[in-house]
Amino acid sequence: MSLSPMRSRLLAIAAGLLAGSGFLLAPPAQATPDLATSVRDTMLAERGAAARQSFEISALPEPLVEPTRSAGDWAFGTTTIPAPATAHAAPETALFVARHDARGWRVALDGTAGFVELTGQAPAQVVGADEKRLFADNFAAARAPLAATGLGLPWPKGVAWWMGGGPHGNSGNSRPFSSIDFNGGDGRVLSAGPGKVYKSCVRGRSALVKVVHPNGYSTTYYHMYNLTTLADGSAVQAGTYLGHIGVELPCGGSASGDHVHFSLLRGDSHISVNNQSIGGWVFHEGARAYAGYAERAGVRVGVGGRITNYGGDNNPNLPSGTVNGGSNASVNLRSGPGLSHDVVGTVDNGSIVFIACTTRGEAVDGVWGRTDLWNRLDTGSWISDGFVDTGSNDPVAPACA
Repeated sequence: MSLSPMRSRLLAIAAGLLAGSGFLLAPPAQATPDLATSVRDTMLAERGAAARQSFEISALPEPLVEPTRSAGDWAFGTTTIPAPATAHAAPETALFVARHDARGWRVALDGTAGFVELTGQAPAQVVGADEKRLFADNFAAARAPLAATGLGLPWPKGVAWWMGGGPHGNSGNSRPFSSIDFNGGDGRVLSAGPGKVYKSCVRGRSALVKVVHPNGYSTTYYHMYNLTTLADGSAVQAGTYLGHIGVELPCGGSASGDHVHFSLLRGDSHISVNNQSIGGWVFHEGARAYAGYAERAGVRVGVGGRITNYGGDNNPNLPSGTVNGGSNASVNLRSGPGLSHDVVGTVDNGSIVFIACTTRGEAVDGVWGRTDLWNRLDTGSWISDGFVDTGSNDPVAPACA
């Protein structure tokens, strides 16, 4: 209903009198941003610049916000900036914790001091005690001098996979070169080390999977399907199943051929894999994205080559050899130095194996004739020297005790 001219004039006079006497009329109350808006604003403010540089775009899509736990004035979950449809781009993701007070939502992202502070204050049903310790340990370690990753590669120890794409950016040519593409074996992607697992951008059978490790590093895994059913925050060990290689794009990007896009982070940022030891190999980037090679004990494997996972606690200085099964595509690994011992696995032709020690055992007709020399590998299994090209017919490692 409209006011009469006289009533409008009287209200204006009253307002003037109040202002002149030192009384101010309060402005209308402003609504505080909701949780999702507060998380989006924080994500764009803290990670937006890195995403723009990585994706090579000026306008970013709206970040996704996926709360997974809440209690009272507290919330915890993931937030993700989707990637554009560019070659091998992976989304930018973060864990968040948020607390509501009279001023609104205070939001902190993982890898920051604020995140450690807020998670430390959060109720147990939002952030468990073991998670609080993990986040504090990860933050402290990430700010210490750079140390070895202690990580394996994301498939079973002792097995070789293909390096389909050498060191490259999380979004192709972007820096740093924090990512490598792998495929092979049975396609089962495993955690590269111990920590806790989290999923973001959950869409159908796929998501971006992240493992936070206590030593300051985190690893992410993209393009997978048939993901682990472990709840966010569940403990994993090196070798825990995470998903299956694929071409899934739950949060943008593109993929050609089944693989896992494996990335290394330290604290809240991607870190170059150049000169980093992972799975017993030291990775080296090339002059351009997707080039480079891996090196161990003087052996180099380039893009398109097969790399054996030796885990995160191995000795890369052991003597090595290349498996040659002749007309056979693979060679059996045994529990002892002879054909009477159980088969404990196989290793494909062309794989590099590392020899811990040698002994004399059952004679075998190998590729180069008959020999009784057996090699115990650093994985603990045995292989006849008749199927390993070490460059010598004599032992290249010390005798087994």
